[in-house]
Amino acid sequence: MCAEWPEAVRHAAGHRKTFAIQAVQRKKIMTTSIQYYFTFDDGLELKFAVDLERTFDPKKIPANTPEWTRLGNNQCSNCPLSKTEYTHCPAAVDLNKMALDFQKLPANTKANVRVVTPDREYVKRVGLEEGVRALMGLIMATSACPVFGELKANARNHLPFASRDEFILRSASMYLMRQYFVAREGGTPDWELKGLVKTNEQLQLVNHAFWQRTVSAFQNDSNSKALLSFFTMSSSVSSSLDAQLGKIKPIFFPNGSEEAAVS
Repeated sequence: MCAEWPEAVRHAAGHRKTFAIQAVQRKKIMTTSIQYYFTFDDGLELKFAVDLERTFDPKKIPANTPEWTRLGNNQCSNCPLSKTEYTHCPAAVDLNKMALDFQKLPANTKANVRVVTPDREYVKRVGLEEGVRALMGLIMATSACPVFGELKANARNHLPFASRDEFILRSASMYLMRQYFVAREGGTPDWELKGLVKTNEQLQLVNHAFWQRTVSAFQNDSNSKALLSFFTMSSSVSSSLDAQLGKIKPIFFPNGSEEAAVS
């Protein structure tokens, strides 16, 4: 079964619900999707399958798409999309199904979350805010949003439940790897990470606008708190990158010496 637009597929059996960000062929979903399973203490189970290669057609928006997803509703100040071409925000449309299903659940609700990637599985008992933050970040990073597009490489190596130190380490590592390839192609690499700071400043603007979107659309705190937590992560890169990198420096220099051995 194929679809050009990420339509939700639901199967209900008692408390069990299944949702898919995009309906795709079975063979494809095994290699390009990541599944999230939320199991709650009362027996409720939610499943989300995020297709990492889903496409977005601005001319094929479902008729029942809610108002909060319209591009002009708290549009990000740095959004490059034109309202004449895009009536709805791509990332908001992708997030809508997930946000609806979490809107009545408090952020402090405990859940066992299992994340299945093409290479491995992760399992952790978390507060709903942490689980939603991980899923929300994955959906936004793989959406058709031009700003979040900067995170697609990170999404392909998705690490759910990342700590602040892990977030900083992965962000810096992925950015430096890109600079290595820039240098290999004869370009001018940014070894000072100035571009990384600028990217996260742009992400902060998007996160803030999304927080305003969810607060105005949903009367609960799990979605807004998850976004606020995601916002705090990215702000740590743009506001205090040097300080954050200093915290993980001992990993590379456990004895306090910065002298690197050259072989």
